Amino acid sequence: MPQLVLNRRINYRNVVLTERPGGQIGYVLPNGERRIVPWLGFIERAAARALKDARPVRLVDITRVGVAGWPAPEWREVPPGECVHGCLTSRGAFAIYDAVVALVADRKTAR
Repeated sequence: MPQLVLNRRINYRNVVLTERPGGQIGYVLPNGERRIVPWLGFIERAAARALKDARPVRLVDITRVGVAGWPAPEWREVPPGECVHGCLTSRGAFAIYDAVVALVADRKTAR
């Protein structure tokens, strides 16, 4: 898994959330109410589906998603009106990611 990071905006401050648990993350209920829970890191979609007590949520106050790199992460802005897909458990919340495998043409068809 690449080293994923989230940028959370709190009271005009930017907080970077990494794959390590720690800190807090907000999510929104279907009725619009917001709640704060412990941040647990990132989880692959298949692993999230396998968790018995997990349910999907929208993580809020995330302004950017990125991949950690040197000298700084490569960021992608979260568009207005969109949220990061999360997984809520009894211990806290994860951000969900999909592992994508790049495909290339085999040598026979590339000629």
